[in-house]
Amino acid sequence: MSGVSRSISNQTRDSFQVVPQDRVVLGAFVVLGCLIWLFWEFFVQQGRFAINQQADWGHTVVIPFIAGYFVWLNRRAILAEPFKPAWSGLVLLVLGVSWYSLIALGPAAFKHHNLMGFGVALTIFGLALFFFGWRPMRWLWFPLGYLVVFGQTLSDTAVLRFTQFLQDIAAHGSYWGLTTLGFDMAKEGNTLRIHQGGEVIPVNIAEACSGMRMVVAFLALGVAMSYRGLDLWWQRVILVLSAFPTALFVNILRVMTLGVLATWDSNLADGDFHSMVGLLWLIPAFFIYLGVMWLLRNIMIGEDDGEPEADAVDDEPLSVRFSGRIRVTFVAAVLVLVGGGVSLTFVMQAMNVYLRKAPVELRSSLANLPSSVDGWTMIEDYRLPETGVEELGTDVYLSRTYRADDMPGRPVVHFHLAYYTGTIDMVPHVADRCMVAGGLEKRAAPANLPLRIDRDQWELDPVHSIDDEPFRVRGSRNWLTGEEMLVRMPHGEFELRTTEFHDPKVPNSRIYAGYFFIANGRLTPEAGGVRILAYQPKDRHAYYCKVQFTISGNEGLEVDGFLDITSGFLDLMITDLMRCLPDWAEVQQQD
Repeated sequence: MSGVSRSISNQTRDSFQVVPQDRVVLGAFVVLGCLIWLFWEFFVQQGRFAINQQADWGHTVVIPFIAGYFVWLNRRAILAEPFKPAWSGLVLLVLGVSWYSLIALGPAAFKHHNLMGFGVALTIFGLALFFFGWRPMRWLWFPLGYLVVFGQTLSDTAVLRFTQFLQDIAAHGSYWGLTTLGFDMAKEGNTLRIHQGGEVIPVNIAEACSGMRMVVAFLALGVAMSYRGLDLWWQRVILVLSAFPTALFVNILRVMTLGVLATWDSNLADGDFHSMVGLLWLIPAFFIYLGVMWLLRNIMIGEDDGEPEADAVDDEPLSVRFSGRIRVTFVAAVLVLVGGGVSLTFVMQAMNVYLRKAPVELRSSLANLPSSVDGWTMIEDYRLPETGVEELGTDVYLSRTYRADDMPGRPVVHFHLAYYTGTIDMVPHVADRCMVAGGLEKRAAPANLPLRIDRDQWELDPVHSIDDEPFRVRGSRNWLTGEEMLVRMPHGEFELRTTEFHDPKVPNSRIYAGYFFIANGRLTPEAGGVRILAYQPKDRHAYYCKVQFTISGNEGLEVDGFLDITSGFLDLMITDLMRCLPDWAEVQQQD
């Protein structure tokens, strides 16, 4: 009988192999190194998001550690039986690498951080399934899902519409809240105006005040807390969903706080103090969230749903065991990762594709644009508050008002420029949205209308071309130095995306706003066209500049008049503007 027991024991021992700890650590570092090398551009971009937009996406840095903590809590259940590598994971691994490569090498319209992140997620899940098999995925799917969902930045394209909705809620909620407290309030779009002592104190609810930061942070927190602190699935769902009302309610209180502070000192509603108020309100928001969890655990009592207890106490030492030939699995995984990285690098070099776009600086500051030009005189140079700059997304901008003293009616044009470079997945800040947020109402849908720019004096560049056509050049004299030079003009048709607005408080008012973009030396009136023009796969550098005009008038102002005034002003200013922007022909020569 004892011989039979020894035989069974030997067979069981032979059915799996124990991998020494040092080899496990070494193998994990090798696979992790291959993974980081393959997806290096994605991780670099994610790091830039986390560093440059800490208030929005700084939490993504700690998500991997939280996911690792979840794995550590379930380590005994995961290691209870030998791992049985699943070759179906290899299919998922290859699919993830292929998807990432397809997005990386594809057209500019598909260059999307989250689309590339989907390939990274497939690869991570594929590696886990390939090495560990299906049984441990019972405990691994949640940490891995938590990592890939909350560990990456959502692009502006994905969150913009939701952000606008949250801005509206914050504006309405804080308006009624401050009105209830006795303040004399007015609301224009997403701007609150507090009337006090004969003064009007504006409180602009920018994108940073929308509550989107709180929603994302509390979703990540709620999912983590529900996973560890609640047993029933419906309790977990309620706690996660409560992140939305909790974040919205606290954000309304935050905006109300800023409004009250602004009545004492308008500077308290801007800059660093504005950010500090937001951080302070996170503390009561966290305790509200804990209170919701306490209610779910102590009042809404239910029966256990029978989920396995993963972290039972056991003093038996843990070991990593594999059922099957783990060396084959390891070699296959490394070959796929290394092969995918080498292939992607080779094809990118052969096709001259650049995933990361290098920034290109202005040749001259936008502030060097002339303050007067052929009858047009600058009457105001406006600087945005810090919250406005944050919402704009760049501190390289120009916002001026010019008046035409020699034209009938002396029309006034608000001229706005914003310059961006080296950025990915940023949606340009355009008049269609910001003017409605400021309290104006649209009278008509936006339309792309041609500008009447005189090109008769533009000559063909005999040397440099763009999109298989020669550049156009125009002679220019610097208004500061008197230096003569030829300036390359943007390629394409001058079209202005024009929208007609009116102010509900001013009867018969008409306000026209129009904009276009200069992206990598090319013209487009569409915000969506910026991605296609500025992020061409074969361009090493990327920049774009928003050019916007706004004219206010009465019912006598028609769209044709707006286009005539704008065309005349731009015809005088475009050459000086192109002297400031990068010369795309020179940038291409450097490449």
